Amino acid sequence: MIKQQLLQICSVDSFFNNHTSLFQKSCPDPFIAQYSSEFQISHQNRLIIKQLSICQNFIKLGEDKYINLTDVCMQKIVHPKTGLFGVRLSKNGASFEMFGQLDEWINLIKKHTIQLDFGQKYQLFNKLGEGYSTIVYRAKNKVSKQEFAVKVFDKKRLLTNNYESKKFLKELKIIRQLEHPNLLHFYEIFESNNHIYMLEEYLKGQKLSQFFQNSQPLKEEQVLIVMKPLFQAVQYLHDLKIYHKQICTSNVILKQKDDLSNPCLIGLTHAEQHTNLEQDDYQYLQVNVEKQRQYYIKLDVLALGIVMHNLLTGNQMHFDQALGDALMNKFQGTTDFQFLDPPLSDQCFDFLTIIFNQGSKFRTCQQLLQHPFFDRENQMSNRNIPIQFLGTLNQNQAMFRISSKQTQMSPKVAKEVKVIPIRKQFNIISKSPQEKPNLNSDYFEPPKTHLMFRRGSRQKRTLNFNNHNEQSNDSIN
Repeated sequence: MIKQQLLQICSVDSFFNNHTSLFQKSCPDPFIAQYSSEFQISHQNRLIIKQLSICQNFIKLGEDKYINLTDVCMQKIVHPKTGLFGVRLSKNGASFEMFGQLDEWINLIKKHTIQLDFGQKYQLFNKLGEGYSTIVYRAKNKVSKQEFAVKVFDKKRLLTNNYESKKFLKELKIIRQLEHPNLLHFYEIFESNNHIYMLEEYLKGQKLSQFFQNSQPLKEEQVLIVMKPLFQAVQYLHDLKIYHKQICTSNVILKQKDDLSNPCLIGLTHAEQHTNLEQDDYQYLQVNVEKQRQYYIKLDVLALGIVMHNLLTGNQMHFDQALGDALMNKFQGTTDFQFLDPPLSDQCFDFLTIIFNQGSKFRTCQQLLQHPFFDRENQMSNRNIPIQFLGTLNQNQAMFRISSKQTQMSPKVAKEVKVIPIRKQFNIISKSPQEKPNLNSDYFEPPKTHLMFRRGSRQKRTLNFNNHNEQSNDSIN
């Protein structure tokens, strides 16, 4: 009974049945063999030895004969006479059987084929999440005990909803191509009479969006550890002409809890592949295919910049609105950097400035990865920009010490410092609550103990004023 159901799924009722033949006379791309081995194949009710080669989703049987593994039904079998372990590949009534040492080949084949024995291999546990047409469960292999995340799709809904069906097949085609440590790893896919099971990597960490619950920004060193792998992952996608289009903190999950060094980019449901784009698509852009490619690259780069902004400031911005402003060169989020303490390094600030002010100078992830910000030796050097003060200096405040650099300014230099008055709406931070500015006047003097200032009108720090004798005061006068 079970065999009849499996054969029925393989032949007619399979969701993946696109009515194409198992065997083909040509291979679309230049065939470069990944593995070549001798196997025993079933031919006219007898076994013969034949040299086979595999390249991605194609098996080469001869000069003009190939097997396209995409959406082919794969079953593990045992030869009834010899007892050899083997694999049967079948599609639309045609089948091919091969026997021998197939462990390495199966690991390559299973990403492209459809299997039917999910219940025999895996056990489902608790639910991890739920979407419109899918439910995600934690699953465990019954033999190896390895844990996986399993997306369970309702087969009837996919068959009756053309939009969901196309979106599912497009995502499946994309994730089958990916092999990157910071992209969600896809293992294999199964089909039953009512459901489709997609096995993916099980991530035990939290989403980056959960770091904003307490509005605590990450340190620059931590942001560097997170962002460099993400830029490398997006560069890998762009090299394959795949564009994510939905990069945000909710689509980045840590592989292990609190381990920022190994983030994983997920959410490829709405991703596009350039090879699938048509000239007539996205007519509202009124650009050719190359312009579309540049648009998608810029979209992903700006989204990475917004993720980086959110991590540095602890401010979870509305993603769609911020991305729209960035695309129109109206992003105002960089003003938040002036209130960071400690301030950003030269390289970090310049890196973000390049992302959000690209203009006509188009930069890819590959070019941005060459920026000095990703050079750990120079990442935290200070910006050499003249200091501008917010407030007025009196005589007792002419000599002061910058706590971060532990350097002093002479009275002569202090006279030449450009002073910018503070209006009422600015807040002065002081350790002493009794020292409050006079808010009845248009301008007021800051407290004598601490004063907030900006470096290059972008950053702030705290100044600690020293007590000086009357001789120093007289010299200023």
